[in-house]
Amino acid sequence: MKILLTGSSGRVGTAVATLLAADHEITGLDLGPGPFTTVHGDVADTALINTLCQQQDAVIHTAALHAPHVGHASDDDFRRINVHGTQNLLDACRRHAVPRFVFTSSTSVYGHALAPGKQAVWVDETLTPQPRDIYDETKRAAENACRSAVADGLRCTVLRMSRSFPEPERLMALYRLYRGVDLRDVAQAHALALGSNTPGFRCYVISAPTPFQPSDCVQLLHDAAAVVSRYFPWSPAAFARRGWLLPQAIDRVYAIDHAVAELGYRPRFGFETLFDAVADRGGSR
Repeated sequence: MKILLTGSSGRVGTAVATLLAADHEITGLDLGPGPFTTVHGDVADTALINTLCQQQDAVIHTAALHAPHVGHASDDDFRRINVHGTQNLLDACRRHAVPRFVFTSSTSVYGHALAPGKQAVWVDETLTPQPRDIYDETKRAAENACRSAVADGLRCTVLRMSRSFPEPERLMALYRLYRGVDLRDVAQAHALALGSNTPGFRCYVISAPTPFQPSDCVQLLHDAAAVVSRYFPWSPAAFARRGWLLPQAIDRVYAIDHAVAELGYRPRFGFETLFDAVADRGGSR
């Protein structure tokens, strides 16, 4: 398959290209250099995008200004890159009959909807986004552009990926319980979306596997340590050995059931994989 991959020098783009490069012909587009970047340019450059989309079988669009750019890049730049750039790609796909479009979005689009009330927020595709800043607003607008594009027969899949930034080890471990994901699992989700033949528009939350259930949400907000210990009896000792504290409150849970059921998404790098099986979980090799 011939694939145009935008943002090919970024963390997500590089992870996706690493997984796909052996089986697909990738044209990597980015402003900066990278091992999979073959064209240097801007997604908002209409002439360039029209040229690149000719004879492609799919577009995977990871390029964007991100949350850390808020306050540093202008709102106009966010709109130009995140919204106009996405629309530019969608228009070129329709013009050149590119049948598949995979868009890398973010769970950040939920914005104010992530604020807990009396319990942790159960976050899935039925939760209505409430953007809180220009990043959320432009990602949501780009999602809506994808939704509108399917009227012309384009298959569009939106992947709302959770947090995958480099973190201190304790935070990384905790976030894999409820709001984080490994880039290798993100890449897997992109590969599955690329191979899906489901028509129309689809949107999926992409995160690490969570052990939690909606029935845990009240206790998670008020005594998360007890809930974590119930699911992972070895965790208090494992955390204590590192001088870490278990969380007192967890304010949200990202649920991946829809992606598991429809895409066949099977994340492999969750909470337990960050701990040694023998030393921390009492197993034997």
